[in-house]
Amino acid sequence: MAETCPILIASDLSDASEVAVTRATQLAARRSCPLTALHVIQEEPLWWVVKSRDLDPDDLRAELLREALAGLKSQLQEAARRLAIEPPESDVQARLGKPAAVASEMAVSMDARLVVVGAHGRHAVRDWFIGTTAEKMVRAGNVPVLVARVEPTHSYQKVTVAVDFSESSRAALRAALAWAPQAQFTLVHAYETWFESYIDVVTYERLRQEQEEALYDRLREFAHEAGVRSDHEPDYRIIAGHPGTAVIEAATKAHTHLTVCGTQGETGLRHLLLGSVAQHILRESKGDVLTVRAGGDTMG
Repeated sequence: MAETCPILIASDLSDASEVAVTRATQLAARRSCPLTALHVIQEEPLWWVVKSRDLDPDDLRAELLREALAGLKSQLQEAARRLAIEPPESDVQARLGKPAAVASEMAVSMDARLVVVGAHGRHAVRDWFIGTTAEKMVRAGNVPVLVARVEPTHSYQKVTVAVDFSESSRAALRAALAWAPQAQFTLVHAYETWFESYIDVVTYERLRQEQEEALYDRLREFAHEAGVRSDHEPDYRIIAGHPGTAVIEAATKAHTHLTVCGTQGETGLRHLLLGSVAQHILRESKGDVLTVRAGGDTMG
């Protein structure tokens, strides 16, 4: 773990963001990390209020910023109370602008090692926050992004990591080891077969077994190269099927608290936003999700 590990919370002051604030507070307290809570006010909607009510825009901005700072302080105090801990070193910031852009810029300026966001905010549509804020933040920078969904009652005890042997999945595994060093790990590699339609069943089963044995050895070697200790072996899972679906199913069976994935696969090709596997995991996981880009600072 690095000597300093600043954590940035991107909070919209909603109930969903309270989960993120609590999880970030817990991580910061356990690792003695400085914590910054940020709220970004989008200016575009303000003009409708200003025009319709004949308000002074500067006065309105100032009042909203004051309220945001007070709200952030309240969230941090409540998180510490809920966790029954002394509040960690923290700062609160309120800005005007576009949430993803402002948060990404602040993460860079403060040399953050982790950005924590809620699964969704004030909008009821399931994918609104994931689609517009968290995904944009993942695309915009190299800082790992933790999407917090579940109220933390304890530190992460069971972690599932998606591995496709790419540099992004190596970075993801290292980040998971850094932030949850004592957790029980499940490493999942999913593969899709192409030969079952062309050969008989006996030959297919033999080839499948040979392939899975080779992948198991490669997965174990990959894990140790990334920092897994021999006295803390994960559960290695080789699964035939679509990677996103396989990871979600494995995480569900393992009762995972945190699912971790890289945001680019072995080919280096991206999906429209993140990559189809990472996007599937972000949207379908019932628990928290940590996404890591290759080249990002994983504290490993």
